Amino acid sequence: MDLRQIRYFLAVAEEGNITRASEKLHISQPPLSRALMDLEEELGCTLLIRGKRNVTLTQEGIALRRRGRQLLALTDIASSEVKGIKQGVSGTLYIGHVDAGGPTLVARWIESFKKEYPGVTYNLWCGTVDDLTDRLKAGLIDFAVTMSPTNNDLLDSVKVFSEHWVALIPAVHPLAANGKETVTVGELADDDLIISSRKSREEEIRDWFETTGKEPRFVVKTAHSSNASRLVERGIGVALFPASVADSIPAGTNVVIKSLSPEVKLSYRLSWDKEKPLSALAGKFVDHVRELYEIQ
Repeated sequence: MDLRQIRYFLAVAEEGNITRASEKLHISQPPLSRALMDLEEELGCTLLIRGKRNVTLTQEGIALRRRGRQLLALTDIASSEVKGIKQGVSGTLYIGHVDAGGPTLVARWIESFKKEYPGVTYNLWCGTVDDLTDRLKAGLIDFAVTMSPTNNDLLDSVKVFSEHWVALIPAVHPLAANGKETVTVGELADDDLIISSRKSREEEIRDWFETTGKEPRFVVKTAHSSNASRLVERGIGVALFPASVADSIPAGTNVVIKSLSPEVKLSYRLSWDKEKPLSALAGKFVDHVRELYEIQ
């Protein structure tokens, strides 16, 4: 199995049609079909169910599509890293980040790093802490901006930022107009709640409500905090998210932001796979971030 076969297979999987895939690859259909049959013979399984007009992936084909994409991504990373060694401080940094405060932190770092190393390019990916950990372990990103709790048994990290939790409350809610700048967990115990879909985050928030003697009612769980304000604005519930989520809420939106009392804080960390050495470029980026925050 070689990269050419993988590229051919992925083209067919994406197009769903051998004719369109051959046009995309700029090759004729016979060598494409032959390459696919050779790949199936080598793997000892059927990857594609061929219909009159379209092809359908088998379970084995679905698995190869997922791994094939990872293989090509790793190939691009390897190529970039090797070229970077020859050319000096250049190449591409692959950075993952959580939603909420992640984009702001990464943009700030790239802005200052770019002044020192203008030849570097960047590939960004957004996901949950668990998603980012998986991508770090697979070698698909160099490092990630994660939020506590982090997977400390798998990652090395440095703390770069902390912020407090807030409640995003519909403007029509009684708590929105009570004149207070804060809200307690007890005051939210009977409300429909909107939270992150991350399992460890749900468990953390559930713990907050133990003192109320009531089971919190989570009506929406979302992987992206950008959904929170839209859901709150429509009166679907009260959202519990980091304060940076409120920064992206437009003025005039029918959402009232209040800090939790007592204050609850979380930290952001720059993380990387503790079992894999950082590339020279990634190492320089981490050192740069350390210097920004005066981290030893």
